[in-house]
Amino acid sequence: MGLIASSFRMMYLTAYKITLETKIQWIASAKMELVASSDEIMSLGNDLDPENPAVKELEGRRDKLIVLEKKLDLQMQEYQTRLKMVDTELQSARDAVNSSIDSSFSYSFGR
Repeated sequence: MGLIASSFRMMYLTAYKITLETKIQWIASAKMELVASSDEIMSLGNDLDPENPAVKELEGRRDKLIVLEKKLDLQMQEYQTRLKMVDTELQSARDAVNSSIDSSFSYSFGR
């Protein structure tokens, strides 16, 4: 790959890396909100009689939040895997750029 192509590849990979990191941050934030909501639901249920139908409804909502949290975990794992792949490819592109620069701008003075 040439110097210009490698440079463009680095720019693309850097932008994609930033996008993935942003998505991971959003998921982490959403997970924190889910945990807070789940804790709030459980504290509400503790004040009620266990036979109260509202307790069953609260437990159902909590279960839905747990399922959503698991989905977010899977999504985060996927993004983290992609991020590792991008980091590896980005390093490869950097190496290609450095190699192109070294070969393009090395001068040999013969005697």
